[in-house]
Amino acid sequence: MLIKVGDKVRVRSVQDRGQEDAHALVGKEAVVLARRVVDGSGIGYILEFPDRSRQWFFENELEPV
Repeated sequence: MLIKVGDKVRVRSVQDRGQEDAHALVGKEAVVLARRVVDGSGIGYILEFPDRSRQWFFENELEPV
């Protein structure tokens, strides 16, 4: 799956990383704002949700809309 900045995605799942508020976003749609290198274990993406909140997710936690 190739995710680009500006794409619309849906949060499919959340890996346990100590962000309890991220679990509430499963199933929600958002726009990709930027890519983020995450501690050497993969690429993450910073998403912006309709309420203007922002959160990051790993690529495997997302699906295209």
